[in-house]
Amino acid sequence: MAEAICWKNVFSYISTECFSFLWLIALMRMSAGHEDLWLIMINNIKNSCFISICVYNHNYIKLLVIWNTMRNTYILLKQVEQNIISTEVRDYYRDDYYKIDWDNNVVWLFWERWVWKTTILLQKRLEMKDNSFYFSADSAYIKSHWLFEFVFFCYRNFTIKTIFIDEIFKYSNWKQELKNIIDSIPQLKIIFSGSSSMALYDWVIDLWRRVYDYKINTLSFREYLKLRYNIELSRITFDEIINNHSEISIDYSLKLKDVYFAEYLKMWAYPFGLDLNFNSFANKLLKTLNRVILEDLAYIKNFQTHSLDKLSKLLFFVANSTPSELSINHLSKKIWVDKNLVDNVIYMLSKIWTINLVQKWDKISEKVRKEYKIFLCDTNKYYVYNLENDKWIIREAFFVSEIKKMDNIDISLPSKQDFKITSNKKTFLFEIWWKNKQSKKYSKDTYIIKDDIIISENEHTIPLWLFWFLN
Repeated sequence: MAEAICWKNVFSYISTECFSFLWLIALMRMSAGHEDLWLIMINNIKNSCFISICVYNHNYIKLLVIWNTMRNTYILLKQVEQNIISTEVRDYYRDDYYKIDWDNNVVWLFWERWVWKTTILLQKRLEMKDNSFYFSADSAYIKSHWLFEFVFFCYRNFTIKTIFIDEIFKYSNWKQELKNIIDSIPQLKIIFSGSSSMALYDWVIDLWRRVYDYKINTLSFREYLKLRYNIELSRITFDEIINNHSEISIDYSLKLKDVYFAEYLKMWAYPFGLDLNFNSFANKLLKTLNRVILEDLAYIKNFQTHSLDKLSKLLFFVANSTPSELSINHLSKKIWVDKNLVDNVIYMLSKIWTINLVQKWDKISEKVRKEYKIFLCDTNKYYVYNLENDKWIIREAFFVSEIKKMDNIDISLPSKQDFKITSNKKTFLFEIWWKNKQSKKYSKDTYIIKDDIIISENEHTIPLWLFWFLN
């Protein structure tokens, strides 16, 4: 019905102008199956005075060709959309799905690859049913057209009210095109995703009043328990861990097994671990990490090919060095790249959620010197580079990754203890402890985090596993 209405509009518009016999033949071929609409055009043509003049005017045929191409693209992408929905949509909804205010007019979903951003888009698309449309900006059909032109066509001719655009940064001129859509079609709701954060984030700053961004984190331990073992446990806040860790550890420990923690650390931060063994999982994650270096960094900054090849080794050395060993000079010598370039790349990798940086903030001189510890963003990345990783590295990397996911909580390096956390204007000191660590005296405001205990030992000793429930 919508398609017939669209042809009716075209005929009504074009047939009021001048047409020659050749134009009528072209239209008949393009409108096969809609012969009943010819009466409309014939009646309009009777009112035209100079039919023969049209043979010199090619604007109309160009208009029809563009319209027909857009229509065919829309129909094809609709079929692609249905195929993707049938394969990608799952019954399980990520926790982050419910954090999104879907009533906002422009929504951006971001984080690294393989965290179900596409699945979340499709779940919402399926929920909205009619008057919505999903497509990927990586599609060859989209790349061959103007994005704005195609979206406007869908809005005007098929009454689309909500557009879902996946991997928006894959479209070459996405910044200007998306801005044009937002400015020109304020009635249209736009929900888009992207993984290359620096390019996207810089752009979003310009439209921060109109674009609402939502971080889609890697799979939390709680989500893993639900997906893998159908165990449901509530999220624990940071304040609850500090003030009530003894009672919570007793309650939660009754439902948990050691194997759960080992599995999650190794390969369950990413939902695609659901369907793979470890070797297949590691292969897929390594390919993804290589794309971060060879594609995302190349997209953000025009690196030379030989530099990218050397930089591709960077994550391997981060995974196989202790945080205390890591420095810009150390990494620079390992991969034979200028230290200023390494410094810039480390910063960029922290912005596209591949590396976590924890910096010293106690003194201005430390801020200037950029003194920080370098960690991979999750423990799964350590295991795909080295199955025999030092447990000390895993402990600290895990603790940092869980804290970094939290909003309104800052983590930094203090002068003596391992980490300093600031939450609600309160400061807490933490020491990550293991049995071979040299014992020393700690101040009364320091919390000892242990991974070899199940139940809290005292007021200031907390099991490490409790922090898995922060997210």
